[in-house]
Amino acid sequence: MPDVRSGFLCMNDWAGYREKPVTIVGETRTRYRISTDTTIVLPGRRRYLEPGGTALVPKTAVKLKDQENK
Repeated sequence: MPDVRSGFLCMNDWAGYREKPVTIVGETRTRYRISTDTTIVLPGRRRYLEPGGTALVPKTAVKLKDQENK
């Protein structure tokens, strides 16, 4: 089973800065594959991440939970 980690998806848009809790279920060289328990509106036109679904996001958009205090 792959290594599952926790983190926060960081977004900065017209509503301000937000961090949403996510679970990292996989990764590529430049992106993380994330999953969540709640619905998250992702950047792009009509792009949503529903509970139980997965999405690829840039690694720069995710703050890992173990690196939170650094």
